[in-house]
Amino acid sequence: MLKIFVLPGDQDPMPLSRHLWQAKIGHRVLPDEATGGHAFWLLSAEQLPACRDALDAWQRGDVQSQKTAGHPSGGWLFFRQRPATLILMATAIVVTLAFEWLVGPLVFFLVSFTPMLVEGRELVSQPLSATLSSGQWWRLITPIFLHFGWMHLVFNLLWTWVLGEKMERHQGSLRLVLLVVFAALVSNAAQFLVNGSSQFGGLSGVIYAYLGYTWLWDRRHPGQQLGLTPGMMGFMLGWMLFGMTPWSQSLGINMANEAHLGGLLAGLAFAFLPWPSSGTANTRKTSL
Repeated sequence: MLKIFVLPGDQDPMPLSRHLWQAKIGHRVLPDEATGGHAFWLLSAEQLPACRDALDAWQRGDVQSQKTAGHPSGGWLFFRQRPATLILMATAIVVTLAFEWLVGPLVFFLVSFTPMLVEGRELVSQPLSATLSSGQWWRLITPIFLHFGWMHLVFNLLWTWVLGEKMERHQGSLRLVLLVVFAALVSNAAQFLVNGSSQFGGLSGVIYAYLGYTWLWDRRHPGQQLGLTPGMMGFMLGWMLFGMTPWSQSLGINMANEAHLGGLLAGLAFAFLPWPSSGTANTRKTSL
C-alpha cells in the first residue's frame, strides 16, 4: 500500500473516501500515528495517476462529473467497512428471534455450550467432553448469539456496535473476527467451568473483550487510539462488579459474571499480541 496523504483529524474523511470509491480508486482510511489524522492508503500503485485525477476533481469541486454506475453504493460501502460487526449483530438477532418466538427449546438445545438432557422437569448440562467427543465444536462459540429477552439483546447489540464497529473500521475485519472467536472460547469456557451449567448466553463476554482490548490498545498505541472514554470504561467495570454482588441477584438480575471477567481478560491478552500498527506494513509515502 502507498500512503498518499493525511487528512487532519478534525475533518470527516468519509466524503472524500466516497468520492475515491466512485472513481474506482481502491484505498483504505486508517488512523495516522504521527499526526492523529486520517491517513489515506492507496491499495495499488497502478492507480496513482487515476488517484491524482480524482483528487484534482475533488479540489476543483467537480465531483458530479464522476460516473457512478457500477461503483459501491452508500449502503454497500457501509457494509464493506464493517461486515463482521453487522453479521455478528444480525446472527444474534436471528437466533434470539427464533428462540423467543419460533422454536425456543430446539434453538437452545442446538446452540448451548454442551448438549442438554431433560431429566424429569429439569435440564441437565452434559460435561464438556460431550461437546468435544461428538464433534459439535460450534457449541464452543454459539452461546454468544443466544439472548434471554429483548432488553438483554438490545443492550448487548448497542455495546457491540459502539465498541466493535470502530475497531473493525480502523483495524480490519480479520482482527475483529479473531478477537470474537477467542473471546467466545474463553468467556464461554469460564462460565461453564465455574458453574457447571450450559444455561447461559449472550454477547457480553465478547463485549468485555472489546473493552479490555480497546483500553489496553489505547495505552500502548497513543497515536492510534480507538477512543475508549474513561466514562465508558468506568460504567462497564462498575456494571461487572455490581453483577458480582448479592444486590444484583436480589433485584432479579442474573449476570454471567465469569463470562464477563473471562472476556475482559481475553481482550487484555489479545492486545498484548504483536499486532502491526495501522499502516506500518509499508511506510513509503507518495506526494500527489
